[in-house]
Amino acid sequence: MDKKDDGIEKTFCCLNARDRDFAKLGRLYLHEGNWQGQQIVAKKWVQESTQIDETNGSAWYYQHQWWLPSKNGDFMAEGILGQFIYVNPEKDLIMVRLGKKYGDTDWSSVFLSIAESY
Repeated sequence: MDKKDDGIEKTFCCLNARDRDFAKLGRLYLHEGNWQGQQIVAKKWVQESTQIDETNGSAWYYQHQWWLPSKNGDFMAEGILGQFIYVNPEKDLIMVRLGKKYGDTDWSSVFLSIAESY
C-alpha cells in the first residue's frame, strides 16, 4: 500500500520477500515459466520479456521489467535498494543479492564475472 489509511496498492514495485523467494522467481523464469511441470507463466511471454528487442526505440538492455546485463541471454531484476535476481539460462545459474544499499559496486559486473567463471 502507498500509505496506511485509505491507500492504494502499488503495482509498479515493492515486493517484500526473502532471498529464497526471489530465487524461486528466478527459477520460474529460468525454466521459461514452468514450475515443477506446471506452466504458470506463458513460455512465449518469458521468452519475449527477457530477450533483446530494439523495435520502437526500445533500449536493448531493458525489457518488460528485466535488465539485460549482456547480449548473451542472461537477465536480472533490480530492486530500488540493491536487491537483485540474476538469471543465466546458459549456465543454469541463479544469483540473488539482498541489501539496503548498492554501495560502490557495479553488481551486474559482479554477476557477469561470477557467471563467466562458473
